[in-house]
Amino acid sequence: MKLQPPFSQEFVTLNSLFNVNVGLGDEVDKMLAPLPTERRQLLQREYRICLDQGGLGAAEFRRFTACTARDELSARAFFDAVYRYAFEDGDEPDVTEYWNR
Repeated sequence: MKLQPPFSQEFVTLNSLFNVNVGLGDEVDKMLAPLPTERRQLLQREYRICLDQGGLGAAEFRRFTACTARDELSARAFFDAVYRYAFEDGDEPDVTEYWNR
């Protein structure tokens, strides 16, 4: 079963921090910190399912970043980087590395 929108509010908020008109990717820790452990785990699970089932692509990249992805692979790579940044202490992704200029 593929996880489809609507996404949870936390999911939308997390990804919307990377909108180029807002540019608040460095606020991810502040967004996640007040979430109870259970809510954070649910958000991480929701994100992982979306990644594993291919539910995050160019359309979602456009929705959350206000940019057009270079291609589906770039969009998926971006969301994978967001996941790693939010949940695995990865580096903050730079939207400009994934968009179509």
